[in-house]
Amino acid sequence: MRHFLLLSIFLLVACNQDSIFAQDDTLKKAETYFNLPTKTMGGKQVWTDFVHLRGYRIQQNVMTKHYRLLDPKDVRLAWGNMEGCIQELEKIAAQKNLQPVSGRVLIVLHGLIRSRAGMQSLADFVAEESDITVINMSYASARTSIDQHAAALASVVSHLPEATEIDFLAHSMGNIVIRYYLGQLATEGDRRFRRMVMLAPPNNGSRLARLMQNNLLFKTFWGVSGQELSRHWDVLEAKLCKPAFEFGIIAGMRPDSSSLDNPLFGEKNDLVVSVEETRLPGATDFIQMDLLHSTMMNDERVKKAATSFLENGFFLSEAEKEPIPLEK
Repeated sequence: MRHFLLLSIFLLVACNQDSIFAQDDTLKKAETYFNLPTKTMGGKQVWTDFVHLRGYRIQQNVMTKHYRLLDPKDVRLAWGNMEGCIQELEKIAAQKNLQPVSGRVLIVLHGLIRSRAGMQSLADFVAEESDITVINMSYASARTSIDQHAAALASVVSHLPEATEIDFLAHSMGNIVIRYYLGQLATEGDRRFRRMVMLAPPNNGSRLARLMQNNLLFKTFWGVSGQELSRHWDVLEAKLCKPAFEFGIIAGMRPDSSSLDNPLFGEKNDLVVSVEETRLPGATDFIQMDLLHSTMMNDERVKKAATSFLENGFFLSEAEKEPIPLEK
């Protein structure tokens, strides 16, 4: 009985290593540890993707700092440090003849306190309607800072050496992560960057976040990044870059007569971000739709408009483009 209990404890620990072990990611030696292939939730609020390859993902736990390798069905195949997980992924790639991602690639980012699951429907639509390889990236949006989110994005991009064109599609704060990456971490003059679609981006900060910055629930759920969008917006904004390539903006709004219109704004809004807060001079196209902030990525009109912009450089048609002029 004693040996049975010891074995049971060992197996329990082995199955739950993700939550109890902290790995120093500064180690250069490849290290992985005993692993039982275990179904996971794919990473929600404490996991950030650093490498994508044909559905396989290497993630880091932002609390413990260790990494894990997931297969396309979110089964954990290995865990340890980054080097060890990359080594395991290389073995799998060789066994399954997984080719590096090449050609056109679209990187999709979700917003604050959301997960990649919220963007999956849109990502699938683009993949089905075009010849773009779509990477739906997950990051611990509320648990770490925007510069750390951007560093993870930089890692994902750096592991796409054979991609010839890279597009971006993001919702809400995901756009700020990309703009930070472009301003601080992107390789200068990367000619692979082609187009970007922004869904309800708080390009000019968030009035709602500023109003709620001292609220305990806001601090708890919106976390570090929420404070950057509110209390520290002036500092953050100075580090953001306007895309040097084509970008289009889709803003959500409720009609004036709608009882759902957020009275905190006093202007058109999607209940979280106002239309004016989304605007960014230099945009190739700008469109407003009757949409709510949290669900717009699932709207069929948004899916079609986003795909159209990625393919053609406009949301509806060339004749209906509404660019936002650069400021003089």
